[in-house]
Amino acid sequence: MNKFVALAVVSALFITFVPVRVSAEFEEDILAVEFAAEDEKFIASLPAAKGKYKSRQRPLLIQGAMNSEIGLWVRALKNPVVYRHLNYVYIAGTYKNYPVVVSRTEEFIPNAAASTALALTNFNPVAVINQGTAGGYVETLVLGDIVIGARSINMSALRTTYQPKGTGIDVTQSELLGSFAYDKDLGKFRIYEDFSADPTLLRLAEKISGFNALTGTIGTSDGWNSSVDYMGFLNEKYGVVCEEMETASAAQICHGSGVPFIGIRVISNNITNGSAYQPQSAEYAQRFTMILAENYIRNVLKK
Repeated sequence: MNKFVALAVVSALFITFVPVRVSAEFEEDILAVEFAAEDEKFIASLPAAKGKYKSRQRPLLIQGAMNSEIGLWVRALKNPVVYRHLNYVYIAGTYKNYPVVVSRTEEFIPNAAASTALALTNFNPVAVINQGTAGGYVETLVLGDIVIGARSINMSALRTTYQPKGTGIDVTQSELLGSFAYDKDLGKFRIYEDFSADPTLLRLAEKISGFNALTGTIGTSDGWNSSVDYMGFLNEKYGVVCEEMETASAAQICHGSGVPFIGIRVISNNITNGSAYQPQSAEYAQRFTMILAENYIRNVLKK
């Protein structure tokens, strides 16, 4: 389907959908759950794995926070089975004749970090691709655009400057603190301003055609930012082009363990140009990462 026609259909679907009365910050989650209802049923129908995961080749790990962000991936696997570690779901199978594990990390920084650590421990992946939806920070990004994360940064950790009582709040006077993460080479924890993508995965992602893609910095936060001026500040000072809730925390765990990592995000909404949230946009990120995974398998893992 032509991209612009597809987006028009998506917009029409969104307009006709009437969500229940809830606070605005949770309307997107409800839309995503409604959209992915069939994905939830499909995953629930899959057989449970027996015993620990075993593979002669280290699998490629694909991450998505919600069913709407992994549904296509799960259906693309051959012989899928479900593993559960603590409260997190992993679906293992093969893609392009190579072992792949799809991880539903759940939303927000703590879940993404925990599910990533469990995945590294239980599946020993050869590389990790974190993908899903994000809100745009710049007007030129439209629904369906792909952000290739050359860097990811934790926007939840910040320090505000002293402002006396009664003088108001100016968030542009704050600074991001970075992430306290393990340095495998130094053998100790230290502060990182950001986390860079694996060069090989980044190079392969930038070669993919057929998508409107931008290479930039993905901002990760446990908060929902609706301040356009603050978005502009974060874009100007730190280069952040979109906001989501998982990438930097997953990148931190992979970086500390020496596992190649990249974050890929699709623009699902953009308050700076008035684009409302569309859960269907998650399919673009999955299709993009399927191409990336195939190229990585063929050109790197099977060489």
